[in-house]
Amino acid sequence: MSYKLYLYLIAFLIISNTNSQRNLIEEGKVEEDEDENDIIILHTNDVHCGIDEIIGYDGVMLYKQELKAKNKTVILVDAGDHVQGGSVGLLSKGRDIIDIMNYLEYDMVTIGNHEFDYKVEQFFNLSKVLKCSYTCANFCYRKNKTAVFDPYKIIQAGDFRIGFIGVATPQTLTKSYLHNLVDEDGKPIYDFLSGDDGNELHRKIQEYVNELKDPEKGNVTHVIIVCHLGYGGDASYQYTSLGLLSNLSGVDAIIDGHTHLTYNFNGTDRDGKNVSISQAGTKIESLGKITIKKDGRIISEMMDEIPIFEEYQDFTQEERWGKPRYVDINTNKMIKDIIESHEHQFQEVIGYTDYNLLINNERGQISRFEENPLCDLVTDAINYYAKGDFSIINCGSVRENIMKGNITYNNILNMLPFSANIVVKEVTGQDILDALEYGMKSLPGKTSRFPQVSGIKFKVDETIKSPVIIDKDENFIRIEGERRVYDVFIGEEKIDENKIYKVSMDDYLADGGDGYSMFFKYNVSNDTLMADNEMFKQYLINVLNRTIPDTYRNTQGRIIKQKKGDSNSNHFIQLFKGFSLFLICLMF
Repeated sequence: MSYKLYLYLIAFLIISNTNSQRNLIEEGKVEEDEDENDIIILHTNDVHCGIDEIIGYDGVMLYKQELKAKNKTVILVDAGDHVQGGSVGLLSKGRDIIDIMNYLEYDMVTIGNHEFDYKVEQFFNLSKVLKCSYTCANFCYRKNKTAVFDPYKIIQAGDFRIGFIGVATPQTLTKSYLHNLVDEDGKPIYDFLSGDDGNELHRKIQEYVNELKDPEKGNVTHVIIVCHLGYGGDASYQYTSLGLLSNLSGVDAIIDGHTHLTYNFNGTDRDGKNVSISQAGTKIESLGKITIKKDGRIISEMMDEIPIFEEYQDFTQEERWGKPRYVDINTNKMIKDIIESHEHQFQEVIGYTDYNLLINNERGQISRFEENPLCDLVTDAINYYAKGDFSIINCGSVRENIMKGNITYNNILNMLPFSANIVVKEVTGQDILDALEYGMKSLPGKTSRFPQVSGIKFKVDETIKSPVIIDKDENFIRIEGERRVYDVFIGEEKIDENKIYKVSMDDYLADGGDGYSMFFKYNVSNDTLMADNEMFKQYLINVLNRTIPDTYRNTQGRIIKQKKGDSNSNHFIQLFKGFSLFLICLMF
């Protein structure tokens, strides 16, 4: 765990203990009578196509309608990453998700990095379909820094005038297809105000806060930032929600996203004022609720289920995650109609596995810090069809477990939801070594850039400080210092720094995605015109005869964590153990 992440978590525990569920109100109470003049802001984030998995969009709609039946003013907000993450999003390239959000009548939506997963042109197509469009202050054109969308939205609610500012993570530039859109100077067309170590972003957001608060301009009563920043992830502190808040004044609440955590606590702004920061996990496992009382105070809370009000009767029940969930009957029908329209594709049985293949278990997202059997299988499929010397993917490409039993096409699409095209590039051994070093940069922490491979094996000493130098957008620049990665073999031969190798990868990495800038300069030598999920499907059918063998129950020894110099001692330990066992056998 990095020292910064450690500090984040300590801060989280302290402020969570201080205020675990709501912002404390007068006399230490957390309950207060509802008033028909209350303004309610419901918020979601990182839905990732979880349209009907836990609370669901139909549960959100139920609560919204219930509140409106009680004469409440309800504002619905999303903090990004909604169109990608499941098969419905993939098959419709996000359109089905936008249609559902329009049905719920979202009032304000900001951008997540995964909004660009179906390529930039499709993102802009979807932005035109989204009725409220997108709001984002820092998604801008690099040359003149003008915002692509409106930086903020003002909503009149009763006696209050609320200004919502949208903020996207600067990581979007490297964690999406935006990085490969360059101008005549070879520089990215778009930017997320990531310069000057965060100060550029902080200054611009403060300008918008001041503008909204100005009686001659915005004249708002409240400023709420809706951001896809999060904290507790792999972003630098200044690009987290807490880091942003600490550099601002005049903000009344922050609705957060990006790191898939569920929290609701008070952070401190530049002036020492307590400001609520809340994030509702992922796939609508929770629903955020902010109440603005008639005297202007803000109460923030997190809900893990939807209550039933007698005033509203159009609900039904769905069994989800082992418990009944109340949902809006009309929205539920709409979602089922959308799913059924794809049903014939979803339910096709492609293969079978006699055991679980997990990228997530009780230790968390294990594929993000160590070799993983399911990722071994995926990279083997890519290497087989692309016919490179080896294959490499960022672990964030593989999103779901494959569970014991029949494997349907839906399972495959959920596991590999990006439908990334597989290409081959001819790369020097030196750049391959740099890529592996960059991929190991965050160890022992977790990151979506962690590489999973086939046809190559290596060791890494995570006790050595990473020698990787990156730029402000987390792109690889160079190596300075002792390398962590060693004993690299492609096939059975030790890697040659000067030799050219054929590397199979998806077009995301090929274009320098996730900061793998060393791959961008090479031309594609072979475009397979096949997506990763299609390769996996064909590999399962044609090579594995529809049954995953026992080979993938465990890892293949492709990525070994081992201190330099321990190889010989480990060898002697194994010999000693073997000799001891031999002696014991002789004794009996």
